[in-house]
Amino acid sequence: MISEGSAFLDRSGRLIVADAGFRMLLGLPAGDASDALRGRLCADSSLAALVAGEGPESVRLAASDGAPACDLHRVESDAGLLLRASATDSVLAAPAIEYAMQGIALVRLAASLAHEVKNPLNAMALQLALLTDKIGTTSEELASASAGNLLSLKNQIHRINEVMRRYLEVVDPGPSGGFDAGSLLADATNLFGHEARRRRIALVPCEAVPGSVRAAGDPGRVARLLLGLLWRAVTGTAEGGRLVARAATTVSGAVLAVEHTRGNPDPALAWMGEVIEAAVPELGARLEESSEGDTVRVALVLPKERPL
Repeated sequence: MISEGSAFLDRSGRLIVADAGFRMLLGLPAGDASDALRGRLCADSSLAALVAGEGPESVRLAASDGAPACDLHRVESDAGLLLRASATDSVLAAPAIEYAMQGIALVRLAASLAHEVKNPLNAMALQLALLTDKIGTTSEELASASAGNLLSLKNQIHRINEVMRRYLEVVDPGPSGGFDAGSLLADATNLFGHEARRRRIALVPCEAVPGSVRAAGDPGRVARLLLGLLWRAVTGTAEGGRLVARAATTVSGAVLAVEHTRGNPDPALAWMGEVIEAAVPELGARLEESSEGDTVRVALVLPKERPL
């Protein structure tokens, strides 16, 4: 799957396919754009050299004929040529910036909302405890008859409270430094329980002992990466398949792994791979991907927390 802003040319330079992003960035019309691309090749020697396989693998194209400035990168193969275009104009980058701002705002808003939910839940639990005591002192028969109902209410309040705790730990895990990576993976995996059931996937959350797998780094960024890795795994697991999360400390570091039954990946999520690959090195981490039979394994290897 090629990313948005891509086109494929055969060895003669004929345009085979181009997505909407590529057409927009190079000012190409809908439909057969081969003639329009040839026109740009004749007008721009750097573009012509790039397509011909001469010179550097990347060039920056100036704005021309209504097309914005953009960076163009060449990837060669025996079958032809893959061209990938990306905007250099900050105006074109505005939607991505808006999405980033929206993401930051939603995380903070969701964390605030979770706190707002937890407060009435705690009040409900307290009132339920008082009600249980009052019923017990009023009538043994009534206490016996309502015991099951009261226990069910108590369990449901505890269940919602636990979901809120997990959610807060994932979206707002606290300041950078050493953190419990195993518990973070467990909380993140549990948040996908409903989606897994809806897709008929057997979800096995991480069972690492709390505090046994600790890592160094920014837990907020690691949490975001885990959510992306887990969402790709859930959507890429075959119906009736299995998804297992594992955490362990090895010589290499703190390993957070997701294993799942191979399915059909969602093409709309292809961009996540590039984001994850770009973010991992910045955390001093690495990504290990492998497969065996129908099982796909993706592991995020983080640096271990250094003892004080």
